[in-house]
Amino acid sequence: MATTKKQKIDPKQVKQFMADAKKKAVAARKNLEIDEETAYQTAYQAALKASLALMLSHGQRPRVQLGHHVAILEFAQKHLDPALAPTFDLFDRMRRKRNDAFYDIANIGEVEAEEAVAAAEAYLPAVAADIRKRIS
Repeated sequence: MATTKKQKIDPKQVKQFMADAKKKAVAARKNLEIDEETAYQTAYQAALKASLALMLSHGQRPRVQLGHHVAILEFAQKHLDPALAPTFDLFDRMRRKRNDAFYDIANIGEVEAEEAVAAAEAYLPAVAADIRKRIS
């Protein structure tokens, strides 16, 4: 079963998802002082929203099904610079740890939260640059 489906490219929708991703990145940075787990989860959301914007800019969207976060990040990794592979490894660890923190117990420390926030902040410009190739 396919994990994505085609959809008409809507530049306004793509731009809104990128704007949301940027807001999440700002919120993640601000939350570092308050709650590392919230900062970590919000940084993950920023990366996921940006990846979804990238997918939408290609005229694709994820099917709503179990594992759609994986499908979104795999799509982004396939379409972005291979040099970002370590970033995607980190995002995959973040996805799993976020699930653990939500459904079980997982301690997220200051260093780990800072790494997540910095990765999301560095990732967004790479995604935005790729989107600009298709949407002005």
